Amino acid sequence: MKYFKITPLILSCLLLAACSDGGVNKAEKSVESTTEQPIALGTDIAAIIAADEKPEPLSTTNTDAQNIEWDDLVPAEFKPDKIVEKYQEEIAATPEGSEEERVLYKKIMGELNSAGPNLSLKGKKVRIPGFVSPLDTNGEFVGDFLLVPYYGSCIHSPPPPINQTVMVSPGEGKSISLSKISRPVWVVGEIQVDEITTDLATAGYQIRNAQIEAYIQPVN
Repeated sequence: MKYFKITPLILSCLLLAACSDGGVNKAEKSVESTTEQPIALGTDIAAIIAADEKPEPLSTTNTDAQNIEWDDLVPAEFKPDKIVEKYQEEIAATPEGSEEERVLYKKIMGELNSAGPNLSLKGKKVRIPGFVSPLDTNGEFVGDFLLVPYYGSCIHSPPPPINQTVMVSPGEGKSISLSKISRPVWVVGEIQVDEITTDLATAGYQIRNAQIEAYIQPVN
């Protein structure tokens, strides 16, 4: 029987079901080609952060940035677990990988998207960890991208809720190389509550002139 208690778990299941075999193999190959600890498809960034007691510090120029988590992007009064609870019986009864499951998840995602952004974050300088879904490139470096809370977002997978997607425009010389996009990153900059639609998804937030730094995942 299937049980989903929190939004990231729904997103992970959607991702695993929706990505094509070619996309999954490509992601696995990218991870295996590195010497760092592999990251499983659908991994929630919160799981990586929770395992790291001493996260790698950013440069001293960012000491004024407020550390935030993905839960902070959701309005305090919105309870996504209540939505999941409402549909739990249907989730449990729907065959995995079926068209009925896809329709059901689309319905659930519609309700999750109704939450909107957390307006209290507007204009704050923040530091948030996540994974990169590139929108374009700048030579060997990532250009604009979507920051998402789980690994493996691809063009064939349903996107996260709007308030769980951040449009990021790196500042000049502040991005990361394309060879590092299979790893989590820290994004630092002033966050704006701007809804913007891209080819991959609609983001409820935007960070311009952002600084991007690799997140060093601890080895178990």
